[in-house]
Amino acid sequence: MPSRPSTPHPVQPDHFYGRAESTQPGELLSPDDDPLATRGIPVFKPTMDEFADFEGYMTNIESWGMKSGIVKIIPPAEWYVLIT
Repeated sequence: MPSRPSTPHPVQPDHFYGRAESTQPGELLSPDDDPLATRGIPVFKPTMDEFADFEGYMTNIESWGMKSGIVKIIPPAEWYVLIT
């Protein structure tokens, strides 16, 4: 019997702005677990590879933005070198 493909976890925020306590290391979060976005604003720190396909990255984090109404993305350090 073929195994069922596992459900991919949504992209995980690095942290939440405005949240006093932090998440546990390795804790997998879902935006559906916090429908009122009480964790705070999800902050993402993509790698340069993820950031290179910005539209695709936005699609991957869309579920977080739909719940919180806003997300913050901190570009990778390499990106700043490219634009200067």
